Amino acid sequence: MSFNNKIDYMPNQPFSGVGTNASDVEHKRIQKRRWQVLIGMFLLVLIITNALIWSQAPVYQSQSILHFSYKSKTDQGFADLAQQQITLHQQRLKSNSVLSRVSQELEQGQGLIIDVQTLFQALSVEASLTSRILSLKANGNDPQVLKPILDVLSKVYLQLVESETEVSNNVELQVSSEQLALLEDKIANQQQSLELFALENNITSLERDENRVLSQTKNLGESLDQAVADQAQAKALLDSLTESIERGQEVIRPDDKSQIDDTKINLQDISAKLIALSEKYTEAYLERDPTIVSQQKKAQQLEQQLKVQMQTSQLKYIQDTQRDLNTANGKAKQLSTMLVQQVQLAQSFSQKLEQYKRLDNELKALQSQALIITNKQVAQEVSKPFEAKITLLEPAFEPDFAIGPNYQFNTLLSLVVATIAAVFSLLLYSFIVRQKVITAAPHNFVVMPRQANNVGSSSLSYAQHGQLSTPTPELPADPLKLSPITQTLRLLSTYECQALFSVANNQGKAIIGLLLSGVTINELWGIEKTNFSQHYSTLQIDSQFSRNIYIQKELAEALQVTCNKLKDEATIWSNIKSNEDFLQLLVNIGHDAQIAFPGQLSLDVLRHTYLTYLARQGARLNDIEQVAGYTSPSDLALYRNVNQQGKLLDLEQIQTQYNFVVTS
Repeated sequence: MSFNNKIDYMPNQPFSGVGTNASDVEHKRIQKRRWQVLIGMFLLVLIITNALIWSQAPVYQSQSILHFSYKSKTDQGFADLAQQQITLHQQRLKSNSVLSRVSQELEQGQGLIIDVQTLFQALSVEASLTSRILSLKANGNDPQVLKPILDVLSKVYLQLVESETEVSNNVELQVSSEQLALLEDKIANQQQSLELFALENNITSLERDENRVLSQTKNLGESLDQAVADQAQAKALLDSLTESIERGQEVIRPDDKSQIDDTKINLQDISAKLIALSEKYTEAYLERDPTIVSQQKKAQQLEQQLKVQMQTSQLKYIQDTQRDLNTANGKAKQLSTMLVQQVQLAQSFSQKLEQYKRLDNELKALQSQALIITNKQVAQEVSKPFEAKITLLEPAFEPDFAIGPNYQFNTLLSLVVATIAAVFSLLLYSFIVRQKVITAAPHNFVVMPRQANNVGSSSLSYAQHGQLSTPTPELPADPLKLSPITQTLRLLSTYECQALFSVANNQGKAIIGLLLSGVTINELWGIEKTNFSQHYSTLQIDSQFSRNIYIQKELAEALQVTCNKLKDEATIWSNIKSNEDFLQLLVNIGHDAQIAFPGQLSLDVLRHTYLTYLARQGARLNDIEQVAGYTSPSDLALYRNVNQQGKLLDLEQIQTQYNFVVTS
């Protein structure tokens, strides 16, 4: 850091004749109250909760177990029924009627007066459906009373269940006997009606084929089918014979076939002999030989006879076929008429048979109901499979140790509750009561210029009148008109820096952001457009203390707009000619940001704010130059007592980017 004048360091301590800082007094008073609220609420909650915890009487518990056993049944339906019964018993054990009897029995037998409400609160019943047990538990502060309560409860309930079971069985047997007698009367009446109906309607069996009417209908149907088949066959045969005759084919009746075949054989034999003789003798000889002539006549007779036989056989075949066709037609017609009549009878009979079946089914249903009631009576009298046998598996005992409350755990829990309540009350108190902000001395120290002559005492005297950090309004507002003797070097807060950056134009943002990023005042003048890289996110400083400065996003955007129309070798301050222009620009920005005393702003103030920011974090003074450039040893010495961390840190542990951007 470079100053035009020598400077004095004024520590943040009251001078002689100056009273204690009111802000510190207020802070100590509020801090003391916070401790009082924290400790007081912690002790109050802890004492109250522990008083409630340790004032509780010990709780004892006794237990007895009831077991439910059934006959050997393994089907799923019976298992569900058993679970339902156990659940019902679990609910009944704490019913008002049962607890009223227990209360009366305790008063009469044990001399204990316990009302129903107390019993209801003290008793609990837990069911295990898989093991089929009920666990009866009694909780209370007097261990000697718990065992009699459970004993009386088990005794009263077992007697109640036994009496109810006996009454229920008697009632069920009586009801079932009445139902069975009524069913037997209905069965007898139904059997008589069924027999009379079968006799009137000629019904011999429930099977359709065993009844005569339906059997005849079936036979007529089969006969009609056969007659129709014969009719079709005869018609086809007649059509075939007629067609063969029209074609000139031989048609021989099967009965005449053997006779015609014999005639053909004889004719063939005679014809063969005559052919042989014709080959041996002449025609004249053949006509004169009587034997041969007789053979020729016989052959002619056989031919005539064969022709007559063929005609006769064909005629008879046609006649027989026509007669068979007529017979088949008549049979089919007759059977069809008979079948229609029989079907009408069968339909009527089928209706009667269906009615007979309904009567028979009703009879079977009555018989089935009678059988069920009979089996139920047998089960009730002998096996009773659905009734559970309730036994006292484990009797109650008199407890000799308490089950609660857990004093140690509750005490530990009260510590946690007291801590939470104390922290909450502290936060509430801090929210309601806040320290008043006293702006008399908001900064840690003040650096003031001094003359080489004997003017340092005047500057110190000025600071002793309460002007170490913020001058009074009577001082000149324009720092350019202040003499080096009276000019103070102001330390800006983070809020003020953010306000300045937010309202400044792009060039103003560039000045404020670069100085608060580690650029020295001397280096500020020589920054050119070519010194930036990576879209203005990095600034390369080429000097004795060369370094790369990382630019925040908002500052990079402002630099990009500022350097957009500049040449590469031009400096970024095209319209700024002197330090006075810098000062005027900063003063104008301070007025726009509406911060207090904007006339105190200068490049040195921004530089001083950034160096203080590094020193407060614990940066070593000799390492500051690696981040913020050259600063004279005498100037660095002024920041020895600024470290608020109490220890020095390496640069890797220091946050070098000043938060001059308002974050949402």
